[in-house]
Amino acid sequence: MNRRKFVNTAAASLLALGVLAVAPVSQAASMDKCFGIAKAGQNDCAGLSGLHSCKGQSSVSDNPGDFKLVPTGTCAKMGGMDMAQAEAKLKAMKKM
Repeated sequence: MNRRKFVNTAAASLLALGVLAVAPVSQAASMDKCFGIAKAGQNDCAGLSGLHSCKGQSSVSDNPGDFKLVPTGTCAKMGGMDMAQAEAKLKAMKKM
C-alpha cells in the first residue's frame, strides 16, 4: 500500500471513531430517570432519599428514592415513577 492510501485510510478510521464517540451523546438525551424500579446495586447516581451518593450504591430493590435511566416513554410501562411522584411517595412514607 502506498503512503497516500495509508494516510487516507488512517484519516477515515479516525473520522469513523469520532462519529461513533458522538453517538451515545444523542442517545443519552432520550433517557429519563425512572424512580422505584432499580434493583439493589443497580441504581444510576445518587437517590432522593440521601441514603447514598453514587451509582450502584442502593442496598434495597425498588426503593422509590432510587432511579434508573430508561428510554423516554418506558418508565410508566415498567411500573416506575417520575421525580414528582417519587418525592410524594417518599414524603408519605416518612409520615408513617
